[in-house]
Amino acid sequence: MHKSVISKLELLTNTCDKIESKYHVQDDEMEDFSTRNINDKLGVLKDYSLAVAENKSQFATHLARINSERKKFKEEILAQVEQIHKNYESNLHMPRHSTPSTEEKLSVKESLTPFQGENIMSAKNIPKLEEWPTFCGEGEYNYIEFIRTIDMLKEDFSHT
Repeated sequence: MHKSVISKLELLTNTCDKIESKYHVQDDEMEDFSTRNINDKLGVLKDYSLAVAENKSQFATHLARINSERKKFKEEILAQVEQIHKNYESNLHMPRHSTPSTEEKLSVKESLTPFQGENIMSAKNIPKLEEWPTFCGEGEYNYIEFIRTIDMLKEDFSHT
């Protein structure tokens, strides 16, 4: 009996050793799996952080370009506003409702041709400027009456 207990004890020891060895194998496999899993996740995080850094760099580049374009646009607007103010200030010295003439004015010494004399005589029949329809540029058809008046004057005073 004693032998039987020893053999059972040996059998039990062998079984325990086998279980323990299987446990160690499974433990090693689990450790390998965990290490691989962690390394995979670290690789994914590394790729993600590189992508974020690249996107951040691209964003900074785009932001710098946008700020540069905005600064250029602002300078152009300010230059245009300054030009408008200069034009406005230069127009303050001209009489109202007049434009600068590019033609040379006639001197008293120059004689008028007969045709010019007729124009001057017929110009007395032209209605006063205050009686002309005004054109302010507002509305879609605001200019039509003004154009009709000019066309009528051209017909009345043209010498063809």
